[in-house]
Amino acid sequence: MKILYVLGFLPPYVSREIEAIAQKGHTVSVLLPENKKNSQTADFWSNISKDPQGNSITISRSLKFEYLTCSVSKLISPFLCSLRHIRTLIMSLKESEFRYFLISSKAIRDMDLKEKPEIIHAHFAHDQAHIARIMGSILKIPYSVTTHATDIFVPKSKTRLERILIDSSIVFTISNYNLSYLNKHYNHSGNIVVVKLGLDLNKLPTWKSASIPPLLVCTASGLVSKKGVPFLLQAQRLLMDRNVNCRLRVIGSDPNGTILQKFRNENSDINTDFVGLLTSEETMEVVSKASIFVLPCIEADNGDKDGIPVALMEAMGLGLPCVSTEVSGIPELIENGVSGILVQPKSPEELADAIQSLLVNKEMAARLGKEGKKKMLTCHSPENLANIMISNFEQIIINKTNNQSGQNERNSK
Repeated sequence: MKILYVLGFLPPYVSREIEAIAQKGHTVSVLLPENKKNSQTADFWSNISKDPQGNSITISRSLKFEYLTCSVSKLISPFLCSLRHIRTLIMSLKESEFRYFLISSKAIRDMDLKEKPEIIHAHFAHDQAHIARIMGSILKIPYSVTTHATDIFVPKSKTRLERILIDSSIVFTISNYNLSYLNKHYNHSGNIVVVKLGLDLNKLPTWKSASIPPLLVCTASGLVSKKGVPFLLQAQRLLMDRNVNCRLRVIGSDPNGTILQKFRNENSDINTDFVGLLTSEETMEVVSKASIFVLPCIEADNGDKDGIPVALMEAMGLGLPCVSTEVSGIPELIENGVSGILVQPKSPEELADAIQSLLVNKEMAARLGKEGKKKMLTCHSPENLANIMISNFEQIIINKTNNQSGQNERNSK
């Protein structure tokens, strides 16, 4: 099976998914935005995540995302080159998705059609999903999408999002919470499958917590509001007031570093390090030295929230006792008091209490860490999750073939 991934950026969990699918004997091509071409998010993640590895994986950073923001005059040449796809061009004009059409058409012109994919897949129902949809229309092949968090909780356009969901042959999503949310708030194709993100525990470092004083770690990529970092900083102040001796280390930065510097300036008086942007490997090395992992997720003022944070999955995979909040799909990952501790969002007091209890009760901390790691082993195997995606991809391709055969039979009568 030949699969084309159309991505706006390449986080580690998508790399793992691609590798797991390729290891099953399938060919995976990956399309990403051009480097340094109006793709700040892609550039940001390229500093964190390694490209997926495998002989049957090819990566091309050639998507012309610059077409989304450039002047109209720069679109004349790509427009003329795309006139052969007149049916999809007309569709995109009616739907006000002309610039997505130009990106899609250019990507297809650059493609070796001898290696034409059998299905196109996008992660996040953002720009890349619009491009995947239009590429599918031009090539007359099915497309699918995995929805995560921001893309469905705070979409730029509900109409455009529903267009993606309705036309997609299948919609994957990462939690049962998301499934319920999609069913409640959007029209869609009716074919939604929950596929949780995978994590290969064999590729994680060994947990070696021996820090004195104990080290608390929070990984908050992007330092966006929904990570809840300010509430963790308030909790750290409460712990200091209680004479609880621990150090907090926050990993992450925003693309231009403004939020990071603000945190540093405003919290120089507490026992906290803001280490900034680290690669995936560097991050895991820091986390592996922690005593407790804390991610105090919240629902931001604009309605944005995390899905199931990969940072929590990685910490649990190490065997770390974890503290988080009852937001979105997190309770599907952490069962309170069994595989970690969950507190109410935006509550520094509850965060401080939970952290203090784990520092005091080391037996409980060890038990929660052990159960958290067991949860990762049983529910987040990359191989098992790849099998779910592959079986659905194969069924979509079979359905397309059968539909085409039926149509040919009807046309011949």
